[in-house]
Amino acid sequence: MRAFDGSAASWERLSFIGQTYGAASALLAVLALIGIVATLVLQARDTRIAREETRRAAIAELLKMAMDDPDLDEAWGPVPEGESRKARRQLMYINMIVSEWQTSFQTGALNERRLRAISREMFTGRPGRAFWREAREVRANTSENKRARRFHQILDEEFQQAPVPPPDPAEASARHRNWPLVAGAVTGSLVLLPFVRWMLRRR
Repeated sequence: MRAFDGSAASWERLSFIGQTYGAASALLAVLALIGIVATLVLQARDTRIAREETRRAAIAELLKMAMDDPDLDEAWGPVPEGESRKARRQLMYINMIVSEWQTSFQTGALNERRLRAISREMFTGRPGRAFWREAREVRANTSENKRARRFHQILDEEFQQAPVPPPDPAEASARHRNWPLVAGAVTGSLVLLPFVRWMLRRR
């Protein structure tokens, strides 16, 4: 019975101690729960990133096969008639580069400053600019999250700011070869114009 003897103050003190331990254990339980949730979130994120990297690696391998074999290239869809094989291989290769950049940017392995520097360098070349003109709208519209949208926004900003490279010498040569034909057609029309007017006045 002595165990139960004691003043009211002693019992009140024991009650406070019990409440303190109860609050502490509740706090520890909440912290443990938060830790478990955070762990699950990180695991889900890592799983998603790993799955995305696996998917991109598979697509990259398929694109490599298409780059090496024109017959496999056609399996992706109609190849534009008259398109340079070299230019098409370059566009496929640049697409793989940009996809790797995007994965690195979304996982934090590539920061914004470095991304701007390397994309600006790519857009100073004709192949890089040709790729972005063709792919910018599709890639922007298929951005799956905020980080991906930011990635494509950065690339588009650098595309707009990069200096435009000089025209392709082959294209310039083709235009130069075609110019005499255009000039001849214009000259011919100027020569025939007075004759046509004279015929109309006779009517």
